[in-house]
Amino acid sequence: MNRPGEPTVEALMARIAALQAQNRQLTERVVKLEEELALARLHRFAPRSEKHIDRLFNEAEQAADEDAADNEDGDVVVLPDTGLPASEGATGKKRGRKALPENLPRERV
Repeated sequence: MNRPGEPTVEALMARIAALQAQNRQLTERVVKLEEELALARLHRFAPRSEKHIDRLFNEAEQAADEDAADNEDGDVVVLPDTGLPASEGATGKKRGRKALPENLPRERV
């Protein structure tokens, strides 16, 4: 009952099997590419700070906590005299806009 030029049932079944195999391969590739994209986004947009809630154990923090526990009685650390004058405070660079000259006319709006 095959007409001339039409494929046989066996040929069609083989074609279907080949297409299903190709579909599985493409699906696996899509999953792999989606995972790579998620990792790339995580790498690009993840916070760079070390202050994460889910961070790993930090030995420096444990040592600081132990020192704080040892000094709970409010001991003041006495620093050695270096011979330099005492500083009154941190005088950093002032931020923002510079003040306008006093000779400019001023008008309140």
